[in-house]
Amino acid sequence: TPEDNGGAEVTKYVVELSEGLTGLSWELAYSGPALEHECENLKPGHAYQTRVYCMSEGGQSPLSETLQVQTPAVPPGQCQPPRVVGKPKAREVQLRWGPPGVDGGSPVSLYSLEVFPPAGSQGSAGQEEVREVYQGSEIDCTVGQLLPGRTYGFRLRAANKAGFGPHSERCEVTMGPGPPEPCQAPHITYKSPTVAVVSWEVPLSNGAPVSEYRVEWGAAEGTMQMCYSGPSLSHEIKGLLPATIYFCRVQAVNVAGVGPFSDAILCQTPPSVPAAVSHVQALKEAELRGFHNSSDQEEEEEEEDEDRPPVLPLYSLSTCLGLSWQAPCDHGAEISSYVIDLGERQPISVGAVTRYIIQNLQPDTTYRIRIQAQNSLGAGPFSHTFKMKTKPLPPHPPRLECTAFSHQNLRLKWGDGPTKATPSEALQYQLQMADKSGRFVSLYRGPCHTHKVQRLSESTSYMFRIQAFNEAGQGPFSNVYTFTTPRSPPAPLKALRVERLEDLPSVCEVSWEPLLPMRGDPIIYTLQNMMGNSEYKQVYKGSATSYQVPGLQPNSEYRFRVCAIRQCQDATELSGPYSPTVSLPPPRSELSPGSVGGAGPRAGADNARPVRTPLSDEQWAALILLLFAVISILIAFIIQYFVIK
Repeated sequence: TPEDNGGAEVTKYVVELSEGLTGLSWELAYSGPALEHECENLKPGHAYQTRVYCMSEGGQSPLSETLQVQTPAVPPGQCQPPRVVGKPKAREVQLRWGPPGVDGGSPVSLYSLEVFPPAGSQGSAGQEEVREVYQGSEIDCTVGQLLPGRTYGFRLRAANKAGFGPHSERCEVTMGPGPPEPCQAPHITYKSPTVAVVSWEVPLSNGAPVSEYRVEWGAAEGTMQMCYSGPSLSHEIKGLLPATIYFCRVQAVNVAGVGPFSDAILCQTPPSVPAAVSHVQALKEAELRGFHNSSDQEEEEEEEDEDRPPVLPLYSLSTCLGLSWQAPCDHGAEISSYVIDLGERQPISVGAVTRYIIQNLQPDTTYRIRIQAQNSLGAGPFSHTFKMKTKPLPPHPPRLECTAFSHQNLRLKWGDGPTKATPSEALQYQLQMADKSGRFVSLYRGPCHTHKVQRLSESTSYMFRIQAFNEAGQGPFSNVYTFTTPRSPPAPLKALRVERLEDLPSVCEVSWEPLLPMRGDPIIYTLQNMMGNSEYKQVYKGSATSYQVPGLQPNSEYRFRVCAIRQCQDATELSGPYSPTVSLPPPRSELSPGSVGGAGPRAGADNARPVRTPLSDEQWAALILLLFAVISILIAFIIQYFVIK
């Protein structure tokens, strides 16, 4: 109320309000008897001036002093939703916005941008987890770390010194497409031990549908190779090895690119029947003999008696076939046995071995053989068919003959063939002779058909036997053959001594050195002479070592020779070779008395001279060899001197 009402009661008050501090424009804010009034619809954060006057019966009072009033600021108004600048990328987007229409009486100092996660990614409480991605004074920002192909919601609010205003409407932004997310680990099922089916699920496509899947498969994690590329969600892999570890992973592809691989999984194919047997080969003869486990004592006996015929093997190459093979892959189940198929014969089942000898076969016969391995899951495939042939039966012994003999040598012959043979001939022979104790020792072993036995004793029986052998083995020994050396003839006598008798010119005395009896058989001698070119005639036969030959004709030349005769106990006579011929020339016709008296007794001896006999074959051979040796030395000397130098 005024201090002075002018003597009249105040009937009403009038309040005027002016926006701003200029006071140019005033508006009626209130008129009435009340002493206070609340002004409404003022602008926040603005300065106002107000004044009041009153009225009574006496009239209108003057204006009061102006009162300046400042309304407090409020948070800004709602902003417009943010807008996308350009095209959203796969993992980031640029947004821009404007200031709110109402600033609340205070300038906007900052903005807050919030993002809503894409659909299907609510928080643990089932509510959308809104997160602030920007707060600042700028009117644009780039939001990153988003997921490709997802739809995100963005909202904005402004703030001044009074606080944050309300949120804007939500702005929906769909991100650009990106490569697919990693697939889940693939699932493996097996149709058989060698066939696997790989299946997988569709991964998050990141804004573009998956157009292709790539499957990698391998025996090691670092060496996997792509085995499938296509749109299917499964793939069948064939040709695998049973009981084998493999690795597998899957990768998805869309128009935006290739996604990362899934985690590699480890899988193992189930076990199966064994693989086919390979590397089948025949046992060699030495290996076949190895199956015969002889004792140490037998080995020592063989070492002491090297000439004893070899012991026949326990398994004959004519009726047995030795096989060896390499154990195939068991494919996860241990091999328990093998089956050997011989075609027409009943199959043979053997244990878990890799060597076997088939017995009771036909000699010189070809067999078609194949082998099959078995384990607890069944029988594997047969090996390739291969042919093996048994050896022929060992040969029978040939007939033994003696083709030439002497008192020291026996030449034996057997079979039909050349005297000399090459060592490569299949059929060979072993000749044995019994010693004094009746034990047979080996004389010859080889392919030849003859053999000369030397250094024998005269008039002695020797026992022989022979056997033939080839690659099939050693045949039986023949029956014992007995051959006897003949008696030895006497040795040749040395040159004769021929002397004319001094008192009887028609008589000469022939003498020679005696020979000792041979094994108790006496020795007699036969003396022959020849006059001129006539034939030899026997003039004496007896045990004496000299003989006087009568009836010599004068003026005739005589030749003499003698041989020794062995008188055997069975009344047979064995003549030796004749001695060298000795010539007795006719006596001289005219001789002086002195010369007759002084030289008569020695005339026969002095005039007796050996006659040149023709050379024997041995002498001719020695002469030819000597001639060849001399020629060879001369040729070598010529080459050394003229050619080399």
